Amino acid sequence: MRCNTPDTPVSDPGWPGPFKTTADAIMPPRSRCLRSLLIVGTLTLAGSSVAPDVARATLSSAVRIVLQKGRQYAPTDLYLRQGDTITLRNGDDGLTHHAFIEADRFSFDAGDQEPGAETRLTLSEPGDFVIQCGIHPKMKLTIHVE
Repeated sequence: MRCNTPDTPVSDPGWPGPFKTTADAIMPPRSRCLRSLLIVGTLTLAGSSVAPDVARATLSSAVRIVLQKGRQYAPTDLYLRQGDTITLRNGDDGLTHHAFIEADRFSFDAGDQEPGAETRLTLSEPGDFVIQCGIHPKMKLTIHVE
């Protein structure tokens, strides 16, 4: 990719340095090019996301962190593969959480999680599961395990 610089001459006679344009004075050409590539890449990634509160794991045996904060899980939907591990991290300063799953073929109970505590859960069964908080009933995380 070739990065072009603006050809606008500096009109301020008091402008410091032997620069042909204001862009040359502010940032070297290589940095301008890299900045442009970074912006385009970021916008491409942002435009390709499914939704802001959905995460997709594509690597097998991956570890994902789920934050419990503000009486909600982040993300609220998580797509994983069988064998992946999630870490439930209590990110609240003053709230205790109690994550659990009750399903026909799979159950999990983290017990009370004090602020800053982490609990790991390895997903060994395929299916859709809902992690709830025993203390805050509106907190729900749906896990989709392939």
